[in-house]
Amino acid sequence: MEFLYSPHVIRRIIVYGMTVGLVLVVLLLGRGFAQNSRHSGHSPSLLTFDGLQHALLGDAAGAKKLSERESNLQLRHDITDGNTGNPVRDKQVVYASVRDIPPRDETGRPNYVPGQLVVRFHGGVPHRRQDEIVDELGARILRTLDARRGEYLVVVSGISVPAAAEQFAKLQEVDFAEPNVLHYINRMPNDQLYAAFDNQPTELQRWCFNGIGTNSNLNAEAAWTITTGSSNVVIAVIDTGVAINHPDLAANIWTNPYQVEDEANGYTNAVHGWDFYNNDNDPTPDLGDGTSGDGNVFHGTFVAGVAAAVSNNRMGVVGASWHSKIMPLKVFTNSGGAPSSAINEAIHYAVDHGADIINMSFGSTVATRTIYSAVQYAAVKGVIMVAAAGNGNSSHRSYPASYPYVVSVGGTGSGSVLSGGSVTNMRARASISEYGPKAVDVVAPAVDIVSTAVLSKTDELNGWGTAGDDTYFYGNGTSFASPLVAGEAALLLAREEQLGLSGSISLNAIEKVIVTATTGLDPDPVGGAKWAGHGRVDFVAAVQQIGPQLVTAPAAPVKISASTTGLGAVELDWTDRSDNEEGFVIERAEKTNGVVSAFEPIAQVDRNVTSYIDDTTEAGITYEYRVEAFNAAATNSVHRAVKVTTP
Repeated sequence: MEFLYSPHVIRRIIVYGMTVGLVLVVLLLGRGFAQNSRHSGHSPSLLTFDGLQHALLGDAAGAKKLSERESNLQLRHDITDGNTGNPVRDKQVVYASVRDIPPRDETGRPNYVPGQLVVRFHGGVPHRRQDEIVDELGARILRTLDARRGEYLVVVSGISVPAAAEQFAKLQEVDFAEPNVLHYINRMPNDQLYAAFDNQPTELQRWCFNGIGTNSNLNAEAAWTITTGSSNVVIAVIDTGVAINHPDLAANIWTNPYQVEDEANGYTNAVHGWDFYNNDNDPTPDLGDGTSGDGNVFHGTFVAGVAAAVSNNRMGVVGASWHSKIMPLKVFTNSGGAPSSAINEAIHYAVDHGADIINMSFGSTVATRTIYSAVQYAAVKGVIMVAAAGNGNSSHRSYPASYPYVVSVGGTGSGSVLSGGSVTNMRARASISEYGPKAVDVVAPAVDIVSTAVLSKTDELNGWGTAGDDTYFYGNGTSFASPLVAGEAALLLAREEQLGLSGSISLNAIEKVIVTATTGLDPDPVGGAKWAGHGRVDFVAAVQQIGPQLVTAPAAPVKISASTTGLGAVELDWTDRSDNEEGFVIERAEKTNGVVSAFEPIAQVDRNVTSYIDDTTEAGITYEYRVEAFNAAATNSVHRAVKVTTP
């Protein structure tokens, strides 16, 4: 088996693939939280290694802790098979009062979109009344985020965003109203130093995946002898867009199997993903204008390559999972932040279109109900979520990483030639990374990461090639540690498939494997003994934990109902209480003269499906139906059958 990390291979691809001789490299690309520390009186110098990515992730002033325990009790019961001891789920969400969210952060960037709110009405409020309330408060609905839950993106005028949010929130019909909070990635300077690494003894990428000497770092090569991933596993990259034609990504780009259904839902020609920032079908990066820095352009393409670049193809770089499909979902433009409304929609789209894993390499100090509700939706559906912990060099929470059900990934240092090829650096905290169990679940390398990229208009003006050219960068940040763990999760699902257990291991069990199959690291002078949360992820240790011993019986579906349709067929609906069923079996019996026949299976549907239409019925007959959830461990049925008589 070949593991292609050669710096000579990467150099050839870049040099001959670009229009200039020098190769563009991003020396210190950031993760995404470029705010200055509130613990220091001045910003760290941008001329220092540490200062380039120093950021603030402090709790918002006056933030109050609101217990999510009550609201999550039913959710936890529905999606877990014994939640005790899972730190990914035992997190407290910290919401700030709307009055305590300043219009701008300490670096001067907007904290939220001017003139916009996300408003959700309580269940049972008629749509007509929802429209009346919006009109009465002098606002208008810009976009429907979730019609079923009464959630809208609302535009206000002539009033501040905090004041408008308070006006909505005090109404008894309103569940919540909050600013459309912006989430950021870091923008770091570029450096044209790539060619200087010819003939160096330590490969630019291999140190990250397989370490130096006896320290195997992520221990990926041993894991790859067991599984290199599966094309059936889909990783949604919610980010700045992905260069879907990049030669090291194109073969692994997801193709939408639901295009016909999407047409009816407003996603026209959504072949490879969606742009939720511009609301169009182009999920590739906006290349910028050359005046705003265009710092976001490379980011999503870079993240995608870390997670799942096409591998063993004698070019460029290797991804953590060699064969996973990348679902590009764009929520940023070329600069600035991503609104919570777009992130909410992207999470829902990922879940509804079959994503197994969602990577979110961005963050905000502000927790929002808008995004957390989407996170809960993904958790109920059994989707693994991974997010960057932040580059603030603090123990403060960042969101979405600090929401329950999201694996928060901090960063370790470099073992590359850039940092001397040091095992000590590899075991240490990256100086930019958040630290401590409140902010971090696990860690992975976050410095000198090599991956796929695309040039921006600013890069073109700097003479590094033509905007849109495919290339390779290396960079720093927990933004790039996160997709390493997303790729690890993809390997775990591939191993599950390899063993014939697809869908049978619960989300709770997979999360526990990620946070327990780890390597302990030395104490950090700043972050202390628990700076790395539960430690550095170990790919082979995690893959080796996947097996039948993790399979538990799925919970039986509940609230089954049956009704006749206008065509004489019977429509069944039920509530799915499990995240680890392989599918459902529909069973039917007939009742004649008070005697019920034996139940026999009539159909099988996929996991997460919650309805079925039986069009094989006859008129004037009483039928009884059962719906059973099944996986490799067992089959569980509802306790009572539902009865219906056809007209």
